[in-house]
Amino acid sequence: MTSEIPTSDDTQRIPHARRAEEKPETEPEPEPVPRRRGRRVLKVLAGAVAVLAFLAVADRWAVLYAQDLAAEQARKALKLKAAPEVRIDGFPFLTQVAAGDLDRVQVTLPDLDAGPVSIAQVKATVDDIRIAGWPTGIDGVDLGKVRGDVLLDFADLTREVGASQVRLAPGREPGSVLARGRIPVAGTEVDVRADAQVRREGRQGVALTVANTRLVVPDVLTYTPGKGGGLQLAAPATGRMDRAEFEETTGERLAPGRLLKGPAVDALVEHPALLEPAGIDPSLLRGLREAREPKVAEAMEFSAALPSGLPGDLGLRRLSVTPGGIRARLTGADVSVPAP
Repeated sequence: MTSEIPTSDDTQRIPHARRAEEKPETEPEPEPVPRRRGRRVLKVLAGAVAVLAFLAVADRWAVLYAQDLAAEQARKALKLKAAPEVRIDGFPFLTQVAAGDLDRVQVTLPDLDAGPVSIAQVKATVDDIRIAGWPTGIDGVDLGKVRGDVLLDFADLTREVGASQVRLAPGREPGSVLARGRIPVAGTEVDVRADAQVRREGRQGVALTVANTRLVVPDVLTYTPGKGGGLQLAAPATGRMDRAEFEETTGERLAPGRLLKGPAVDALVEHPALLEPAGIDPSLLRGLREAREPKVAEAMEFSAALPSGLPGDLGLRRLSVTPGGIRARLTGADVSVPAP
């Protein structure tokens, strides 16, 4: 029978056996090749994105600088009170500059002096801008196509032309304007009603002419100054007057809306008793008779023009009247602007 008691030799061998069973410490296993390549690709992409972001920021800074420079040059050239707003479209900008060809530039000019009045706003878009002489120098700029919009604001016009009591609004016919307001005549507030027409003056100007001016005291009378004009009494006024005495004194038939001309109006001024029943002050009639249509109309008329010396065929085309004011289309093609 074999003894299970270990011998001394066995006892010495047991630790070695156990140590053999223990796993020795080893070096980490190398990463798979595809994973290492993926990380390198990510690093390269991250670097590329950083470079592109830097270039994009540099491009935008270049655009901002160019926009500010162009705005300041435009302010000096047009003698503006404030620099216009300039926006350069297209990306990348630096590539366009290198080629000497910009795709599109948008310009907004506020409050442009146009003679006796101001143009509220000029908005223009310029396509296909070539820098002449680039890259060796800058001889000028060639504008392929210019299109824009010019606004003369009614609120500005009525304030600037000296007829602040009169308000302008679109008329019924295309290009027509209604003038409505109040002016004092011999101590009485009289309504002013006139028709006006917008027209182009030359290639770069706009003018408003006034016609058919009427001075009205509601429910009393209407006076039209100028040649062919006269006095028209309203129905409430004629109903209070002595018909027989009126017709005997003036030689005219008394009827609402009937046009009374020179001699009849003179007779009314000379016989104020005829006007008393209607509540008409003779001094008002004298003041109206002294009114002259050219004088009344002159206060409402105006002309405006773009700055002189604009290059090429830049000019105004279609005119329209909107609730906000008078608008005109600004157009031009193949416009060459020499270097300053």
